[in-house]
Amino acid sequence: MSTPNGPSVVCLRPRRDFEQMGVALPEDLDITFYDDERGLERIGPEVAAVVLPSAGAALAPAMFDGANALTLVQYTGAGIDRIGEDVIDARGLAVCNVPGASAPDVASYVALATGVLLRKLFTGDRLMKSGLFSEARAAMTPAQVRGYRGLRVGVVGFGSIGFEVARTFHALGAEVMWYDPQPAAADASGLFERVSLDELLERSEVLSVHVPLLEATRGLIDAAALARLAPGAVVVNAARGGIIEETALMEALDGGHLGGVVLDVFTLEPLPASSPLVAWAQRHADRVLLSPHIAGVTPEASRVLFVQAWSNVHAVLVEGNEPRHRLR
Repeated sequence: MSTPNGPSVVCLRPRRDFEQMGVALPEDLDITFYDDERGLERIGPEVAAVVLPSAGAALAPAMFDGANALTLVQYTGAGIDRIGEDVIDARGLAVCNVPGASAPDVASYVALATGVLLRKLFTGDRLMKSGLFSEARAAMTPAQVRGYRGLRVGVVGFGSIGFEVARTFHALGAEVMWYDPQPAAADASGLFERVSLDELLERSEVLSVHVPLLEATRGLIDAAALARLAPGAVVVNAARGGIIEETALMEALDGGHLGGVVLDVFTLEPLPASSPLVAWAQRHADRVLLSPHIAGVTPEASRVLFVQAWSNVHAVLVEGNEPRHRLR
C-alpha cells in the first residue's frame, strides 16, 4: 500500500456504505477499503489507523503483527470489543468510538420489539394469515396481552443508550428503574429510580440490557438472575452477546418462566444456522424475536456515525489533534 494522498488508513467496511449515506471521505487520507476483515490478512506496516464497524467478529491478533505505524483504532459505532485488549495494550493504541449517535434508534427498536411480544402480534398475525379470525381474537384478549402503561421496565446500563431506552418507555407510560455497575453513573434528569441489580430483577416485567461487554459484565445475567425476574417477563438484549448467558436464557423460556425474548446480539456473530439459538427460536416463534445486530441501524444514525468517525480520524492523523471519545 502506498500513501500518495496522506496517512494510510484501512477501513473494514466497503466504500459504498459511506457513499449510500452521502458521506464525503477525507481526500487527504489514503484509504483502502475492504468489505470486511476476511479480505485482509495483515495490517500493513505503513497503516496509521484502522476504521471498522462495532458489530462483527473479533479480529485475530496476528492481523496486527508488524503494524508498526498503527496508532488509532476508530469504530463507527459505540462498541469497542472487536480487538483484544492485549493487542491494544501491546501497541499503545488509541481506541475511539462514536457514542450516543444511535441511541434513539436503539431505544425505538427495544420499545417496538418489546411491544410486539407483549401484545402477541406474532400469534395474531400467524392465526389471521391462516384465516382464523376468532382464534386470533381469543388469543389476544386483555387478560393475555400487556400494554406499556404501568409496565415495570428494568434497564441495565445507564449510558446514553440506556437513558434513551428509559426515556422512551417512560413516554409510553411505563415505570422505569435502572442499574449500572459503574458507581459514577447518574441520572441527570432525575426521572428514574436507581436500584440494585437484585431489586431491579425482582421488580422487572421487562429487562433491557445496555452495558458494554467487559470481563466484569460477561455472564452478568445468568440463570440465577433470570430466575429472579417476574414470571412472564420479557428479556431484551440489544447490547452485546455474552452479557446474558444464552443457554440459561433458552432454559428459562423453555421452562415457562419467561414470556418472551428479543435478541439483536449473540455470543457468536454472525449467528451460524447450526446454532442452538436458531432451532430454539423456531420452536418458540411466537415468543422469540431475533435480528442481526441492527437495533441502531437507520440512515439517520449511520450518517452521524460515519461523519463523526472520519472527522476524528482526520483530526488525529492530519491535524495532529487529540482523539475524541477515546476509551483506551
